[in-house]
Amino acid sequence: MSVSWSSKKDCRSFFKSLCAQEFAQGLVQHQKQLNVHLQDFLKSQVGVWGAYRALPEEAQVEEVFHIPHLRWVFPKMHEGHLEFFETRDFALGPYGVWEPQPGSSQRFLPEISGLLIPGLVFNKNGNRLGKGKGFYDKTLQTYQGIKVGICFDFQIAADPLPTEPHDVVMDYLVTESGWVDCKKYQE
Repeated sequence: MSVSWSSKKDCRSFFKSLCAQEFAQGLVQHQKQLNVHLQDFLKSQVGVWGAYRALPEEAQVEEVFHIPHLRWVFPKMHEGHLEFFETRDFALGPYGVWEPQPGSSQRFLPEISGLLIPGLVFNKNGNRLGKGKGFYDKTLQTYQGIKVGICFDFQIAADPLPTEPHDVVMDYLVTESGWVDCKKYQE
């Protein structure tokens, strides 16, 4: 069955419902496998990496914060885009997201080697739909580092996703089944 989405709104609605069902069943084994593949992917990476503190219906990435050869920064919403800070102290921010507390050390995008990016749905060519606020797309328009989408297999759509010219494309996806080099699927 092939699906052609009439809009981003329709696609988001479908995947929000699917995620609610899947996360309600518990994804403990899937999360463990995702952690293994993510750690394997990050073994060969260096420098400062950006990550996120997961919402209840997002794949968790906290296991990798202890990788000794990487330094971690975390996003904070600021005037419609994201800024990144090096910290271990968080406070609950807008939309229920855990963000760096005031006084954290800011790191600018050119200093960040790569980013782990959550999403509602991806496809193998690297397209991503988030929750619809556009924070990552606005922030990463000129970002030159590695962009890694983090999700579970059920969040990878086989069909094309509705996209717009400003949408940022991922370089890789990491799931419980392994990792995907999105460049192999781009047209």
